[in-house]
Amino acid sequence: MRVAAIGAGLMGAHIGCEYALGGHDVTFVARRPGAARARVDAAFDLAERYALAPREVIASARRRVALIADLAAIDPATELVIESVVENLDEKGAVLRVAAAAAPEAIVATNTSSISIGVIGDACGAPERVVGTHYWNPPLLIPLVEVIPGTRTRPDVVERVVDTLTALGKRPVRAERDVTGFIWNRLQLALLREAVWLTEAGVADPATIDRIVREGLARRWRYTGPFETAALGGADTFERIAAYIWPELSTATELHDLAKWLPADAEALAETRERRDRGLLRDLHEEQAEREM
Repeated sequence: MRVAAIGAGLMGAHIGCEYALGGHDVTFVARRPGAARARVDAAFDLAERYALAPREVIASARRRVALIADLAAIDPATELVIESVVENLDEKGAVLRVAAAAAPEAIVATNTSSISIGVIGDACGAPERVVGTHYWNPPLLIPLVEVIPGTRTRPDVVERVVDTLTALGKRPVRAERDVTGFIWNRLQLALLREAVWLTEAGVADPATIDRIVREGLARRWRYTGPFETAALGGADTFERIAAYIWPELSTATELHDLAKWLPADAEALAETRERRDRGLLRDLHEEQAEREM
């Protein structure tokens, strides 16, 4: 597949290099090709340092990469355009409008973190070809990628992107509809909003909050997500807690019918609990071994 990667900051460099490592021909489009080359080389160096692919695969991928400065010079036969420019609708719309015209059959994938995919599609004039592929930093080291359709994105575009990402070794997760911030960032920013409030209200300093998230919530969330955690704790318990806390967090006043969203199969819950406990025990043993070294 011919791929054009617009923007070669850290995110864009990692994403484009990953496609090259997957056997695709990648052309980076950057205003300063020299600086972009350095970031692309650094991404390949990281892949080699962490043995993310065999050395011969990385060497071959380096040879499949080209850099250009002129957006309009994108190969018309390009099949996939990936955009990772600054989080600004006007700029994204401007560059993707040129790219969509230069490669009239290409899927247009935007790495926006928050802007509506449908709005970006309208801004670039090709809404049926535009899809969100939201990576997390650093892309080479995090397998998940959010895939978000706009209101007018063709279903076959979404399917092809999911298949392509899967072939690269990624783990695509689909948003069923286009909302501001999608899934990851709505969760992340909701937590950040509360972390800021706790700090401003003098409840805890940032270091304490970071430690609680890092060593507490994240430690458990690695094995059980919020719905699984609530299922293990019991819907009734979480509803009672929410009755006190939710009014303090938002305009919501109660939590009703949580159980309908939770896994209820006893065998599945037992397996979830075993996975969680096994993982927590493994983490504990690893930390103990590190302290003893």
